[in-house]
Amino acid sequence: LDLTPDGHADKPRCLSNLGNAFERLGELGDIKNALSVKRQAVDLTPDGHADKPGLLNNLGNAFQSRFEHLHDPEDISEAIAAYQRATKNTSGPPLTRYNAARRWAILCLKHQSVSSALNSYNVVLEIIPQIVWLGQTIHHRYEQLPRIGRTINAAAATAISAGDLPRAVEWLEEGRSIVWKQILQLHTPLDELRQKHPDLANELSMVSLALGNAGTSDFHDIGLETKQKSAEDEAQNHRKSAVRYEELLAQVRELDGFGSFLRPKKFSELVSAASNGPVVLVNVAELCCDALVLCTSGEIVPVPLPTFSYKQAKVLDLKLLSLRAQLDRNRNGDRASRPAVKDHSFISVLVNLWSYVVKPILSEIEAALYENADSSLPHITWCATGALAFLPLHAAGIYGSEDPTKDVNISDFAVSSYTTTLSALLGSGSNSKQDPTVFHSVLIVSQPATPGPYLGLPGTVKEAEVIQRYASPAHTCHLTHELATVEAVSGEMSKYDIIHLACHGIQDIEKPLNSAFALYDGRLQLNRLMTLSLKNTKLAFLSACQTATGDENLPEEAVHLAAGMLAIGYPSVIATMWSIKDNDAPLIADKVYANLL
Repeated sequence: LDLTPDGHADKPRCLSNLGNAFERLGELGDIKNALSVKRQAVDLTPDGHADKPGLLNNLGNAFQSRFEHLHDPEDISEAIAAYQRATKNTSGPPLTRYNAARRWAILCLKHQSVSSALNSYNVVLEIIPQIVWLGQTIHHRYEQLPRIGRTINAAAATAISAGDLPRAVEWLEEGRSIVWKQILQLHTPLDELRQKHPDLANELSMVSLALGNAGTSDFHDIGLETKQKSAEDEAQNHRKSAVRYEELLAQVRELDGFGSFLRPKKFSELVSAASNGPVVLVNVAELCCDALVLCTSGEIVPVPLPTFSYKQAKVLDLKLLSLRAQLDRNRNGDRASRPAVKDHSFISVLVNLWSYVVKPILSEIEAALYENADSSLPHITWCATGALAFLPLHAAGIYGSEDPTKDVNISDFAVSSYTTTLSALLGSGSNSKQDPTVFHSVLIVSQPATPGPYLGLPGTVKEAEVIQRYASPAHTCHLTHELATVEAVSGEMSKYDIIHLACHGIQDIEKPLNSAFALYDGRLQLNRLMTLSLKNTKLAFLSACQTATGDENLPEEAVHLAAGMLAIGYPSVIATMWSIKDNDAPLIADKVYANLL
């Protein structure tokens, strides 16, 4: 350090690294030394330099460390100020600024006020789209998604605490949509811009990449002249990139159809998602758990869930995973008959969901639930987050009581369904009421004996017969055995309102887009389904195993075959959350199609 002049571009980093070393020692004197050298690092770095947000982040961390020793509120104020300055330095890498904004929000929530935390989370949500959409590799984005999901849950919980319910809905929708589009590699906002304005999209991508990589160049490979460039020269280049980025963003938002580019959808755009009945968003955050019920009237009804927690959701999820492991000893995707496992874990999961989540919500929204319902049971759509996204809210209840009159479950009060996002419901409302005189066309795909390492599924023969009993022969196509090839099925899907897949389903947790239906000549994978254009389809009935099972590391958007079918154009999907017995499938099909056709 003594040999490096103050104007050298590397000196602030060296000082900050020395400060980190002092801080790790943990003693109060060492933390004071850390603060001293980290302040020098910040002071030697010009505003607008890409390194400055990171240096300010480190300084904020040191103030937090001193607070843990002295409990002086002034240290929290200093830490918040450092994180705030780091966030506002738009020349820095978005991920660095995001981390600073997140720390700023956490400190505000813990030591200041909910309103100040809300303002900081607003900045967090503004930065997140830059991390996930612009200038990052798919692998890097994927790595960030679990943390971003938890941050958005925390932001929504803060908005709920502040009474800003529309903002909470907007943020939850943004978070779910981001992860969902990333995992399934759907069209991103940048892709949509590139289709109509390619030059603008390409320049925005390049500038974003430059900002994302700012301050990370490998000086060993770029020559002496660049290495000796002053910090002020670097800062000027970074500032130019930041200014150009803001100019391009403003330019894009002036274009027709791009006013909300890289911004959450407004609540006014989402409210019609509840046109067919209440939609219940359940936010599972470490701070608290709440439900937000979007009613057909446009009102948002908040329902606190004080007896439910993030930890409890994880425990219930683990219980269910354990039970599924017992029930699914055979290959992934097997739907063959197997003996039942005598275990009370499943019933206890359903009882807990009823007592701590579903019952409190139903009690609060009883009037709204029956607002537009006719003589039949009302419809409720669940949009859960966190570990709750894996749990069977539709079956919550009390079962097997000694006194049968005490048994109760959600099906006594409403018909349940799920959605990945509110946006997924926006286009489906107009198709909900069907003309009874119009025949539904049905494509049945069955595989009683799939070639390869799969057990036989003799029940699919009866299942197909059940459907044909209700469907019009003139409007039905049945592909089975050697007729049910990957090419034939994918080619016929667009011609029918309904597709019924009675076969093995395979969930690939590591590579979700490789999840597939096992057909006669191979696997019909989700990545192939994503290339199809289906405009007039109505329903996909996935009578296969594990078609609604997702990646437990990314529960925000349970990535599964069912959600993939929603994404390719089916407004409604029936799927299994765990393995189904082969002899049960025809019974379920009989009940569904007796009412549907």
